[in-house]
Amino acid sequence: MPEGRKVVWFFGAGASRGAGATTRVRGGGSVAIPTQADFWPVLLGFANRIDRRLIESFLFRYFRGYLRTPPRMNPVARRKSLWQVNVEEVFTFLSERMSTATLSVQQKAYFGDQVWPALIRTVGSTFRKFSPNSDTRYYYRMFCRNLLRSRDSIVSFNYDTVLEFSLSRRWHYSPFERRGVRLFKPHGSINWETGGQNAIHRSDSVTTPVIVAPTHLKFIGLQTVPSTSNIGMLNQSDAIATIWKRMEEQMRSAKAFVFVGYSFPDADLYFSSVLRSVLTTSRATTGIILVNPDALRLTEKIRARFSVESRNIRSFFDLESFCRTDRWRLLAGL
Repeated sequence: MPEGRKVVWFFGAGASRGAGATTRVRGGGSVAIPTQADFWPVLLGFANRIDRRLIESFLFRYFRGYLRTPPRMNPVARRKSLWQVNVEEVFTFLSERMSTATLSVQQKAYFGDQVWPALIRTVGSTFRKFSPNSDTRYYYRMFCRNLLRSRDSIVSFNYDTVLEFSLSRRWHYSPFERRGVRLFKPHGSINWETGGQNAIHRSDSVTTPVIVAPTHLKFIGLQTVPSTSNIGMLNQSDAIATIWKRMEEQMRSAKAFVFVGYSFPDADLYFSSVLRSVLTTSRATTGIILVNPDALRLTEKIRARFSVESRNIRSFFDLESFCRTDRWRLLAGL
């Protein structure tokens, strides 16, 4: 019976956005949690003055072709000018520069000791402003009631904690804790920090969160032991590598993968390699369900990239209709 199948649920940035994650701003308005499309305007809008100036200067020089931040451009215009800078390209650039053996001492200090820490601090302070609200609880608790079961696993690619703290079912960060549904965060989390011996633990007051760069270079840290050059990489901590390993183990025993608000970005080749390995070595066919307004295009992308037949892919175009579906109907025919 489909009801008894184990499912791995994957949540991307579009899930938090679609569920209605927002935060209040001055003047009584609100801002939606950022995705790729508006990442820099939102991030820089919440950054402190020092980090904002540093990040803007870096982006204008290396991604907009300016020698320095345009002095006569007002803050709104500056952020608008940076709107189209690709987030994954920025992380890829920094990851590559920090891991390059031939880089000068001055450049390595600039990228690794100034820009990267400012970016990570700002990511943490920005996404901490987005908390569960009545909308996110409505969607995710309906998801728990109708679709999620204790044998399943959840994978969140998001740095924010809107998903997990909106769920009604008991959960735990795997592999650190042991109660409830397994929840994996392979890209890190704003409420994680590194402790003794590079262990990772949860904390409510994190200044520098554990962040794995959303880039295909995330696995190239030069050192075999944790070091500054590995920050943002999978080998920055044994715990990060363990998360990816345990996540893959859960994927190999699942009968269906459900991707909610995840767009299979080209830069995330490392996860694509994991998914490809699981799909091609599984003894049984694994069904794929997409929950995304752009599901038709993603279906074609998945077919071309992973050689998955169309009949094994199903689509939902909005979060509410997906959450209202019961588990038996969701998995029937897969």
